[in-house]
Amino acid sequence: MKVCTLASSSSGNCTIVSYCNMNLLIDAGISLRRIREGLRLAGLTPDDLNGVFVTHAHSDHINGIRMLIKHHKTPVFSSYDTGVGICQAFPEAAPYISSFETGAEFEFGGISVRSFSTPHDVSGSVGYTLQAGGKKLAYVTDLGQVTEEVMGAVQGAHLAVIEANHDPDMLKSGPYPQFLKRRILSDRGHLANGDSGSFAARLAASGSRYILLAHLSRENNTPCLARDTVQHALREEGIGIQKDVELDVAPPYSMSRVYIL
Repeated sequence: MKVCTLASSSSGNCTIVSYCNMNLLIDAGISLRRIREGLRLAGLTPDDLNGVFVTHAHSDHINGIRMLIKHHKTPVFSSYDTGVGICQAFPEAAPYISSFETGAEFEFGGISVRSFSTPHDVSGSVGYTLQAGGKKLAYVTDLGQVTEEVMGAVQGAHLAVIEANHDPDMLKSGPYPQFLKRRILSDRGHLANGDSGSFAARLAASGSRYILLAHLSRENNTPCLARDTVQHALREEGIGIQKDVELDVAPPYSMSRVYIL
């Protein structure tokens, strides 16, 4: 598998996964223009896409779907409740959506795809694991806590794309209204850097070789702060950075490195 993020932030998320002749997006929360440009850099076009797997129906994960469908008829796959949410936002998308029961596992062009429930403040929110060629990708952002269901699904992933959304002190002293701060800090909100560090340590102990920190808040985090916090948690567990596990931060508005699994 080849994996790279095209964008990863609270403003928009999109990741491409390729295996043999299959090309999938996880989320399409950026404009079609940006999707086209990211795919061009990867040597692809939207017509090469076999589908989009959506994690949930918040705008920063679905904003590009309407134009992808309009111009390229791209199939969309989601949990049932997320499918409803997409159709509420874009009624014309309904004929292109295939919904599944959360937790179901199925084959998609040689890629084994499994969804699992994530604790977020929207119905039907999921993360994904994709397995092909003996390698496993875990993709899990937008969660207020790491449940045992989440950990059980993602452990052993060769590459784990995980949320490191905010620094709690930055969030608490920042400009957000109190209701939004409470939402982010809740167990159905977003993962703080320290929690991401604990998550990363458990992943590394389970065999993960690459960890990519994703979905950082522009207002309540910085790449250096997220990386330093997670590095500290890994070192506290005796895990060597670049020796036992490679750690990186996904760029918010541009393409990440390409991971070849």
